[in-house]
Amino acid sequence: MRILTLASGSSGNASIVQSGSTCILVDAGISARRITKHLSELGIAPASLSGVLITHEHLDHVCGLGVLAKKHPLCVYCSRYTAQDLKSAAPAARYTYIEPGSPITIGDITVTPFGVSHDALDPLGYLFEHEGRRLGYITDTGCITREILLRARDLHALYLESNYDPTMLRESGRPLSLIERIDNAFGHLSNEQAGEFVRTIAHPGLRHVLLGHLSRECNTPEKARSDMAAVLSEFPEPPQLTVCPAADRTDWVEV
Repeated sequence: MRILTLASGSSGNASIVQSGSTCILVDAGISARRITKHLSELGIAPASLSGVLITHEHLDHVCGLGVLAKKHPLCVYCSRYTAQDLKSAAPAARYTYIEPGSPITIGDITVTPFGVSHDALDPLGYLFEHEGRRLGYITDTGCITREILLRARDLHALYLESNYDPTMLRESGRPLSLIERIDNAFGHLSNEQAGEFVRTIAHPGLRHVLLGHLSRECNTPEKARSDMAAVLSEFPEPPQLTVCPAADRTDWVEV
């Protein structure tokens, strides 16, 4: 099993999780044209996707879904409430409802959705499992809940949002209401919160940490990397750290 991100940031998010012939798109928050271009460069036909998993309905996670589903017969997996919101923008998609805590099988990958804490209808994170390997996918959550901690045990790889630096957020000049929306239990994770979470769940089998969903205005790749690297340096064999770019894809990361 392996993962890469096509784009990761406040302006758009999309990732691929793949194992053998199973290829899952996680979120479609960039244009269908960009998604198709990336897939073509990777040798993946959009129609061959095993499914599309949606974390939540915000535009930076779904803006390309309508056109993509109109052009290709895609099965979209999301919560019932999220689907109700998406059906007007992506009516051609074939929706399969999923529930937190109830695993589903997509190809040869087992996917367990779980709830996260964000100001969306029914936001989800995902645990991917294949042949004993475990990948956690956690984005857009304002705090680390007990459910997240439960699903993040014994991971081999983790994709995690590291959205903002608290000082940069306070000094950003943004309206106070927006600052408070980001910096609360239903907003986003700061670099510090992301680091503390990794410190809590780290174990010798955790080999990769991917940082995503960085804010362009309230964070930098260098700051996010430095803050997380300081945490990872505490461990005898630190995981490999990848900071996912906002406008380009990463290389494949083997889980």
